Amino acid sequence: MKYILTFIIFLAVLGLAALIYLWSGFYNIAATKPHWNITLSLIETLRDRSIAVRSEDVLLPDLDDPKFRDAGFSHYHEMCRFCHGAPGYPPEEFAKGLYPVPPDMISGNIQKARSEAEIYWIVKYGIKMTGMPAFGPTHGEDELWGLTVLVKEIPRLDPDHYRQLAEQENGTGHGHGHAH
Repeated sequence: MKYILTFIIFLAVLGLAALIYLWSGFYNIAATKPHWNITLSLIETLRDRSIAVRSEDVLLPDLDDPKFRDAGFSHYHEMCRFCHGAPGYPPEEFAKGLYPVPPDMISGNIQKARSEAEIYWIVKYGIKMTGMPAFGPTHGEDELWGLTVLVKEIPRLDPDHYRQLAEQENGTGHGHGHAH
């Protein structure tokens, strides 16, 4: 009984210390100050495990279906390239002020690190406190899978080809629309 009481007191003191720390404002939450290494490590582990676990049940459609390519380009060009860049289009200036900085889609690093199911899950549900919105509430499944396909292919797109696609998109007057 003595050990249980000691443990309960320890937890209460630890909880009180955490509340005092939170209330003190000591931790600098500014986007210009990176997280402490331990905080960053914990957040990255939490993010990666959460995405991996939640994307396990995602059923991939036939991603070679041309309807996905058609559905994804205008959405990526009108929404995603501003933060993530595109061939021939560097990220906009404001994206450099986000913390964490949005991943560069042209480098191919994200595509190597993430499966199609994980990319789809991120596009559909977003990631809290990163600036990555959830597109699931405003976009249909074809558009979400289209974005997934484009994200996987974008490192291999030539800037001239990407620019031609963008000009075709603008020339058709299609622009950016939502399924919902």
